[in-house]
Amino acid sequence: MHQFAYAGNQVSVTDNLGNNLTFTEDANKQPLTLTAPGVQITYGYNANKRLTSVTKVMGGQTTQRLFHYEDPRNNSWLTGITDERGVRYATWSYDDKGRAISSEHADGADKVTVAYNADGTVSVTNELGKVAKYSFQYIKGVNHVTSIQGEPSANCPNSNSSFTYDSNGLLKTKTDNKGVLTTYTYNARGLEISRTEASGTAQARTITTDWHPTLFLPTVVTEPKRITTYHYDDQGRQLSRTVEER
Repeated sequence: MHQFAYAGNQVSVTDNLGNNLTFTEDANKQPLTLTAPGVQITYGYNANKRLTSVTKVMGGQTTQRLFHYEDPRNNSWLTGITDERGVRYATWSYDDKGRAISSEHADGADKVTVAYNADGTVSVTNELGKVAKYSFQYIKGVNHVTSIQGEPSANCPNSNSSFTYDSNGLLKTKTDNKGVLTTYTYNARGLEISRTEASGTAQARTITTDWHPTLFLPTVVTEPKRITTYHYDDQGRQLSRTVEER
């Protein structure tokens, strides 16, 4: 059990062993400091309320991680991270629409590039030079992936996956790169109540889920060889978990 105490912009959390953690927040509820036994962490932000630094003092040593926003077109786009050693280990770049077009680690390692094609598909080239093309279906304001076409390369064979959705954008079927079909059903709240893996084959495996009537928490998960039951208090905190073999 954890106990919470509030005093202005300060919040203290104490567990049942007496361990205490205290943090302060600004007016936007962003953390400013976090203090625990033997460690203090301070968070810094820029004028756009973007995280710019995390400074840690522990064991008499101070380390700092920096977050960079260097693109002159928009100073809210995260362009890089410098780690506690002072090494710029991550860099991102964007197109004019603010979409990520590349990601890489120090000295260009593990570089991934993204191309947004005129037909609405997206081509992603990974660090090995393998290209995967993503197709989408626009449902209720959100793009949903309908297929992934992995082009063959010297390091990887071709691989294709496909997905279908209902009118609410909920995943109905998934076919992986081995042709294995998984089907899904949902309740009126949009929560998954049944999933059948390897559907239509002798290896079909169905998992069903019962949900709490008001909380987004599972109460019973039934698998072919076991049943897991969960109980919660009124605040949704888990009280027990029981596994019964079948």
